[in-house]
Amino acid sequence: MYNYDNNLLNDYFRNTTPSVMNPSQNLYTPEEGYNKGNLFIDLYDGYKNYKPVELQAKNEKEALYLELSRYAFVAHELNLYLDLHPEDTTMLTLFNDYRVRANKLMMDYEAKYGPLTISSDSMENSFTWQEDKWPWERSAN
Repeated sequence: MYNYDNNLLNDYFRNTTPSVMNPSQNLYTPEEGYNKGNLFIDLYDGYKNYKPVELQAKNEKEALYLELSRYAFVAHELNLYLDLHPEDTTMLTLFNDYRVRANKLMMDYEAKYGPLTISSDSMENSFTWQEDKWPWERSAN
């Protein structure tokens, strides 16, 4: 009989699964991974015939935020992987590439549209939360 719990421990926590040990050839694109909620192809398990929705931006602001979200998601997924595999220099390089891209996109977004988080550097000179309309106060365009 197949013992799922023991094999799970052996495969994932002891790093014996080839796809987990060397996932660099098994990664989704940032767009596909973001839509599916999983960067690692071999670890994605779809539900029945469900097809993830492909997100579409309606304007420049949404497009920039969607791109930022995708890169931040990939950087976070790689961060989680590196917590278990800190010696994987290929993935560390990829993580840093996506991290830098996400940080640049965040700075671009905040320069154009204002802060995204309370810890944003754009909050340094003024408390700008109250200067913009809330999403539900904006006209639907």
